[in-house]
Amino acid sequence: MASTRVFRSGGRVTRITRSGRDDGPGYVLVHGIGMAHEYWSDVAAELGRSGTVYALDLPGFGDAPQPDEPLTMRGAGDLLADLVRAEGIADPVLVGHSAGAQAVAEAAAWHPELFERIVLIAPTVNPRERSAGKQALRLLQDLSLTHPKVLGLGVVSYAKAGVSWYLESLPPVIEHRVELTLPNVAARTLVIRGERDRLVPREWAERVASLVGDGRYAEVPGRGHETMITAGARVANLIAAHARGEAVGRVVGPADGAVVVPARRRPPLAKIIRWWALDYLYAGWRQLAVLGAWKPPAKWSRGDTALPTIVLLPGVYEHWSFLRLLGDALNARGHRVRVVHGLGANLLDIPETAARVSRALARVSIPAAGQVLVAHSKGGLVAKRMLLDDDAPSLGLLGMVAIATPFGGSIYSRFMFDRALREFDPDAPIIVELADGISVNSRIVSVFGPFDPHVPKGSALDGATNVQVPVAGHFRVLGATETVDAVVTGIRQLADATADAADQPAEQPGAGQSSSSGAA
Repeated sequence: MASTRVFRSGGRVTRITRSGRDDGPGYVLVHGIGMAHEYWSDVAAELGRSGTVYALDLPGFGDAPQPDEPLTMRGAGDLLADLVRAEGIADPVLVGHSAGAQAVAEAAAWHPELFERIVLIAPTVNPRERSAGKQALRLLQDLSLTHPKVLGLGVVSYAKAGVSWYLESLPPVIEHRVELTLPNVAARTLVIRGERDRLVPREWAERVASLVGDGRYAEVPGRGHETMITAGARVANLIAAHARGEAVGRVVGPADGAVVVPARRRPPLAKIIRWWALDYLYAGWRQLAVLGAWKPPAKWSRGDTALPTIVLLPGVYEHWSFLRLLGDALNARGHRVRVVHGLGANLLDIPETAARVSRALARVSIPAAGQVLVAHSKGGLVAKRMLLDDDAPSLGLLGMVAIATPFGGSIYSRFMFDRALREFDPDAPIIVELADGISVNSRIVSVFGPFDPHVPKGSALDGATNVQVPVAGHFRVLGATETVDAVVTGIRQLADATADAADQPAEQPGAGQSSSSGAA
């Protein structure tokens, strides 16, 4: 018989509905946004045959009172860990659905000593559709919502939560980048998806399974996003088998370019202020380099013809000379270095800048070893726009290494008066367009520090090779020797990937042409 109790933590109340046996695994069931413990009823009944079930109503949902403010995903993960400790749950198996899967991933990443096994059902949020509008559209397209049981439970649960609380709780879910958390999950993980789930496409669910250290993927035929309601017994059997240590589903290979970024606590305020100050001191010093910088150093035109030529692309309000130190370092490593004249302080919009750079490169001969775009900040967005263009192969572009680039935009741009800065709004058409252009992400190496005052969401890019160097800042990172090493390694990686592809029967655009030097 089920019993109910409350767990209090930090002024928040979580209601726990306990059922099942007193021995066996402790199944902790975590609902998604707007829902409550009731929609686990079929799963809970089946799991109760093999262990103890703890079905939760998170703060503000179901019968749990509404707190002053919604939890962040990290906060929800910490709450789950506190609950498991306080309740003395032995052999816990965390099971999360939809946004609940995000909270489960955070709990497993930050509290690995507690959780040996977790289950992520229909894990959100697909990075390609990280907006409330797109998520709502996909949810409406999911046919499982028309099932009477799903519809009934949904109406009751959403009515209890209320529209205003739901809307308040939505931003932390949408903004959370679970792909950055997953590589830190050591627990054995089972990802379950309904075959017809429109909110969680198969490609994304498989990627979730590939990003964790020990992940497997299982699919429930003929079901959608609410698969544990319409196929509760089937889902419960998968969970129970996973809890027993059985090899459920299939292994999905390690993701190419997986985002491996250590989870970090927010630095102390004093350290952040110091980082800001050092960053702007560096930026001010480098802006002085424009004085007398009429043309790039003559030595940049000389280098090893077996290595790719580098094309430097500065950020907004930056002349090419802003990257002079990086250019010198790459030239010292044997690369010839090019710049593009006529961009001024890089204030034109991204598509126009990309078009101008492409036209400039088309006017000079293509190096036999190809070219790699090495870009800072906005320059990285310009470079990605160039890679997406159909003319990219004719320019001999192997890919790009981006430093401190706001691939997802920056929320700070919304408060800027300058049109050149408002272009970085996360909802701006060009940012959305570039985010959707995932086909070239495998040809991108993204380099960034542990803290960037201009890019609060960071520069990690799903599907790219992401490298975090130990130097904080948006500008100062450019002068770090670790950044130079990461850039050189990234260039070599792009060149090797191109060479591997050349071993296959394919036309080699630009091969065998003579190299050029200096500026385009």
